[in-house]
Amino acid sequence: MTGRFDHDAEVLRQQEFARLAAATVPTLATLRFLNPTQLRARVAGMLERLGYELLTPETADDLLAIKDGEKCVVAFASTSDPLPTQANHLTELHRAVIARNAVRGFYVTTRGFSRDAEAYAKTAPLKMVDGPQLVSSIKRSMQGLPAPDSYKAMCRQCGAIVTHRLDQKEAIRCTSGHPVAPTIARAALDVGARPGGSTSRTYQPPRPYSRREINAHNAKYLARMKKRKPAAAQDPAPDYDAGPDSFRAE
Repeated sequence: MTGRFDHDAEVLRQQEFARLAAATVPTLATLRFLNPTQLRARVAGMLERLGYELLTPETADDLLAIKDGEKCVVAFASTSDPLPTQANHLTELHRAVIARNAVRGFYVTTRGFSRDAEAYAKTAPLKMVDGPQLVSSIKRSMQGLPAPDSYKAMCRQCGAIVTHRLDQKEAIRCTSGHPVAPTIARAALDVGARPGGSTSRTYQPPRPYSRREINAHNAKYLARMKKRKPAAAQDPAPDYDAGPDSFRAE
């Protein structure tokens, strides 16, 4: 049965999750899950904790910030692009630094940089911030801040508010006696690789095949294809070039 307060309860859950996430040092995998707006918000909050003053909204494509009288431009790689950042993106940032009368630029990516990009940055007023460096900077900006261990949740039947702890997984009854299950799991705030991998401890990976086994399998496959050749010869020839075998074992 759908509760009367489903929408409001979901809004509160999202707000509380965002609050907890902003107060938690993210993993690299967590940062890579963020959309552009969320990543900019994380970096904007980090800059403010490090003593920068934002001169643009945190949702701007490029952030403009100032510290000790010196302006800097912060540009971001696309969060959906898994490839290293190329030099042409740094040239765009360089032009933005000059146009805005800034002293330096920061290019932020959750991935890495190409060698051409690294070479360009060596002789330009630019600093490259890759995924591990970004995690380290966020962690440094949050030193001394208390980590939140509780959050609020709404009863979907009557709208009452209860307080859950991140280290507990039992439902809490609201003032009307309705059970309110935890809406946020601590692990959701720490998305990343687990020790031993992301699979169950009982998972057994497949045994790797030896080269001898691979060659024997290929020989059997070729033998079967030769037996089918007379029948295949009756089919019309394809009107395209199939090209070399891309999956051949060397």
